[in-house]
Amino acid sequence: MGRILRITLTEDVIYPLDLKMVGAGKISIRNASAFDVRIGYTRIDVDSTSGVNYYTFIAGSERMLDLSPSIGYLEQDQAMFWNSPDGDAVMEIWVANPL
Repeated sequence: MGRILRITLTEDVIYPLDLKMVGAGKISIRNASAFDVRIGYTRIDVDSTSGVNYYTFIAGSERMLDLSPSIGYLEQDQAMFWNSPDGDAVMEIWVANPL
């Protein structure tokens, strides 16, 4: 079972997103836009003027990661924050986890 999400990020608006992981699995994240997207664990991390602790998802890139609620390459037990400081962006997320 899994979920597919397509998220449109408005320029310089910070969005919280909780992937609601219930078990171990994989996640594919694709930046389907022409603008870089910042991902962080707090709103301050991804702020366009003062953010310094974020991961930059480069425009047009895609990553496949291991994911779980408590361990793995990307630990997901809380909301993560997303921001596209330079223009509107589209993120495609595919969460694949077993029942």
